[in-house]
Amino acid sequence: MRGPNDLMYLLNRAERLLARHLSDILDAEHCTPDAWRVLQVLADGKGHFMTGLSELAFLPPGSLTRLIDQLAEENLVYRRGDDVDRRRIRVHLAARGRRLHERVSQQMKSRIASLEIDDHLVVLLGSLVTALDPALFPKDREARVRV
Repeated sequence: MRGPNDLMYLLNRAERLLARHLSDILDAEHCTPDAWRVLQVLADGKGHFMTGLSELAFLPPGSLTRLIDQLAEENLVYRRGDDVDRRRIRVHLAARGRRLHERVSQQMKSRIASLEIDDHLVVLLGSLVTALDPALFPKDREARVRV
């Protein structure tokens, strides 16, 4: 077991404990953590290509394709050809998916607020993400950290 001062261990432990703490919210909505990450990414309203969505949702391409198929069957997402390159497909959040995202997001925010986590932690984690993946959050833009 890693020591309590090991950053990677602490981040992994915190992520798993938080996921466990919030799992009943997702369970009540019949939403998996993988599906929730996809909905979170798509909630920006931009639509995403599968390659970018795969990276942002931490899912391998094959798993993401199967999940998007399921979410499309549930009318939570839809696919649309890109305006510039019609051969490329963008995935978007459908109205039903947006309502699910809003509902779950509010519940999660309330639950996380009840933990009384210092806002500085969120800023520090945002800084860490920016340092590790500067392409995701260029220095001239404010890092958007989501619950």
